[in-house]
Amino acid sequence: MLKINPITKGIWLAFVLTSATASGQLLAAEPAKTTAETADSSTAETDNAPTLKTVTVTAQHKEETLQEVPVAVSAINGSSITADGVRAMGDITTFVPNAAAKNPDGDGRPRWYIRGLGTGDTGAATVYPVGIYADDVYLNAPVAGGGPLFDLERIEILRGPQGTLYGKNTTAGAVNVISKKPTFDTDGYGTLGVGTKSERIVNGAIGGALVDDKLAGRVSIYSEERDGFTRNETANQSYGDVNKKAFRAQLLGKFGDNFEALWKVHGRQFKGDGSSGSLPVGTYYPPTNYQRPDGRKIELNVNEDYKLDHDGTSLTLNWDLSDYKLTSITAYDYLRNQSLADADYGPYEVAGRTDTDNEYKQYSQEFRLASPQQETLRWLAGAHIFHEDLDSSAVRNVVPGPAATGAASNQTGTVYRDLNYDHKTDSYALFGNLTYDFTENLTVTGGLRWTKEYKDIDLNLVQLRSVAGVRSPVLGADNNGNSKKGDDWEAWTYDLTPEYRINDNLRVFFRYAHGFRSGGYNTGLSGGLSGLTTVDPEELDSYEIGLKSEWLNGRVIANATAFYYDYSDIQVNLLTVSNGILTTALTNGAAGKVKGAELELEAQATDYLHLRAALSHLDTEYTDFKNVNPNTGAVTGDYSGNRFVRSPEQVISLGADYTIPLGGAGKLVAGADASYRGKEYFLADRQDEDTLSQDHYTLANARLSWFNHDEKLSVTGFVNNLTDRKYQVHGRPNGAVGSGQYVITYGDPRTVGVSVTSRF
Repeated sequence: MLKINPITKGIWLAFVLTSATASGQLLAAEPAKTTAETADSSTAETDNAPTLKTVTVTAQHKEETLQEVPVAVSAINGSSITADGVRAMGDITTFVPNAAAKNPDGDGRPRWYIRGLGTGDTGAATVYPVGIYADDVYLNAPVAGGGPLFDLERIEILRGPQGTLYGKNTTAGAVNVISKKPTFDTDGYGTLGVGTKSERIVNGAIGGALVDDKLAGRVSIYSEERDGFTRNETANQSYGDVNKKAFRAQLLGKFGDNFEALWKVHGRQFKGDGSSGSLPVGTYYPPTNYQRPDGRKIELNVNEDYKLDHDGTSLTLNWDLSDYKLTSITAYDYLRNQSLADADYGPYEVAGRTDTDNEYKQYSQEFRLASPQQETLRWLAGAHIFHEDLDSSAVRNVVPGPAATGAASNQTGTVYRDLNYDHKTDSYALFGNLTYDFTENLTVTGGLRWTKEYKDIDLNLVQLRSVAGVRSPVLGADNNGNSKKGDDWEAWTYDLTPEYRINDNLRVFFRYAHGFRSGGYNTGLSGGLSGLTTVDPEELDSYEIGLKSEWLNGRVIANATAFYYDYSDIQVNLLTVSNGILTTALTNGAAGKVKGAELELEAQATDYLHLRAALSHLDTEYTDFKNVNPNTGAVTGDYSGNRFVRSPEQVISLGADYTIPLGGAGKLVAGADASYRGKEYFLADRQDEDTLSQDHYTLANARLSWFNHDEKLSVTGFVNNLTDRKYQVHGRPNGAVGSGQYVITYGDPRTVGVSVTSRF
């Protein structure tokens, strides 16, 4: 049963009170204006009452206001990303209920979780249950969604299964990062910023007409450099450094009144020397009994390195065929992720060093045809084709030297391991969406999708041991050789959404959706080739009821959602430690339930005061989760009753911005927010170990901006993690159960920065 705690009570109370007073005086006014961004207070001295601005989104591939969309969707405006001290994708989710994108693996790979659904599997071939899109182009690689946020129109985050409107089927939701497009008016901006740990940021954009009203362009750039928050005592230097570079160039061509083409070329590079600061915990290597120094300090004997390159291009064509609209999106993306890591996180050569190289090439083509949107019956039909080639290599080598225990040689056991594979994915889908207005107030939308997906893998494994100083293959036919697999999956997914408009300011909707996440392969081999198993698809039935409302002539919005998930064949990653080496293994067969509620509030309380709040409740449980040895069928663990990973029961976020007019000198905007996050677990198993979870904590941020009289020039200062709260964003075992050996990662400490932005 769903616990009725204070947060849940408040969310349900919002449903009841809003519905009960729907015909009252508050809703008798004309339709309100709504937004997810701070209202412009330059109109404060007019006779009009202050209202929230209207936000237009394209979450359903048509322009609608955020309040009109009958789905759980949040939008983050691009201008507020620049102003609020945002540095990584995880910073944007403060006011997005039941969504998080922490970065324990570094800024290059945020771990997205929406309503308890996500994955901690770090395998190169793993597919996210959250679909990441860049300007409607689906990005399949797990390292593709962590680019810098610059020159954006907005970011839209949809919660719940998607697929009947989007190119890829997902069980958790979709995140669409939407770039600012070229226009025929010259405009742009430039930003310079400095901050904690020698941070330097330069970013900007310029765009406008190139050929009268026929060709326009826009070029955007981003550069960020910062020292790491951790220190490697062995090398006497910072660890976890960040070096980001990115660019985006776009050309928009208009050919007559009914055809336009948008060509985009983009590239980014991320360089670092480790994760966000993974730190070993516990006592190691008796009789040496090594322990890491206290604080954010580490001692590595390997000069770690990390590099991510992502380049791509896309061509979007739009034809207006009378009242119909045909869209074609053709895209190619190339990613290469290389790293050299100290496998044992210490000053000794024990587990060796791991050199990985993952290269992705993906091609996608999408077609969409939409009927006239002003008709009583309207529809959208589409097709999506996707192909990816992945070439993955991971080599672990123990360099000869003395052992951590004091022995003369560390050349014992498996001292060399080369795991490489070619992985191919082909996916084909047809999808459609149909909407019918039964009355002026009752609308029903239904969606249907057919997906066919093919995957194959060609894997090679070489393992060597050292005997009397000579390396030779590890004995056993399973420990060296080649393994090939090929599978295909087919699925129908669908959704149904009735929506009722009680009046212009109050709408309620119900949504049922059946979601599907494709199968794959477990490439995290802890032993030999037999570990290469097939992972079945997971399926999800989602039921949710939602309410969207505006109050006090557009000065307040209140949106609430309650949902229930029936989740089966869940793809879960379990961590094992073999010969001192951590391996993440992907498996499934688990079943689970999710019950939750969400409340979003926003208000323009006065001409100068803007308020925001987001409240989330999440009750997750693995109802049937037994880990079964795929070779013997033996049950090796029963985790039924455990909570889902990274799914705190409560999250509460509150924020406010206050504008101080300065007359001809412009204005000051002072803002602050605080977010409470309940206890969360980092693994599906071993949830009784404190180091593998994070207790509840609160983070606070503050900022102050000055804008000149026409808002063309601004200066912003910010402090993130105001109280310098130390908290974990990850924890995992680094030894057997009971060994007390772990690796943990902390979230960012207090950071301070200032930036200057000029707009034209």
